[in-house]
Amino acid sequence: MKKFINEHKKQCLIGGIIFLVIFLIIIIWLFIVPLFSNNKYGDRLNGIEDHKISSSTIDDIEDTLKSNNQVSNVDYHNEGRILNFIITVNNEMKPEDAKKLGNTILEKLKDDDKSYYDIQVLIDTKEDNANYPIAGYKHKTEENFIYGKDGGSSE
Repeated sequence: MKKFINEHKKQCLIGGIIFLVIFLIIIIWLFIVPLFSNNKYGDRLNGIEDHKISSSTIDDIEDTLKSNNQVSNVDYHNEGRILNFIITVNNEMKPEDAKKLGNTILEKLKDDDKSYYDIQVLIDTKEDNANYPIAGYKHKTEENFIYGKDGGSSE
């Protein structure tokens, strides 16, 4: 083997360099290139086509929430597998009643959608109120919302 390498140094060096270049190209192709894909969620959104939330469902949720005379506004935003609702209520609404608004959202969604999406609810008022904002979160594996510390300032 040593005799062969000594007689063909130039060819062995070129062959070794070609082998290293091909090896590096394969490594880059397998591990680096996928990092530059446009999908910031990777494969976390697999199956989302089967769980599309229709605009009529969102409109129904918003209309039902707004039918409560103490709800002044409802904003909805979908971010991947998280459904975000921002509900603006009157200053006089009790926090216990405001927390029940999350159940209205759950009633309007299909069971398989509830088990696919996480749902966040932020309940706030237009005026300053010591009891608001209230943040609620429902993980896809949970049945009900869990609410964080009620109201208060962040200072």
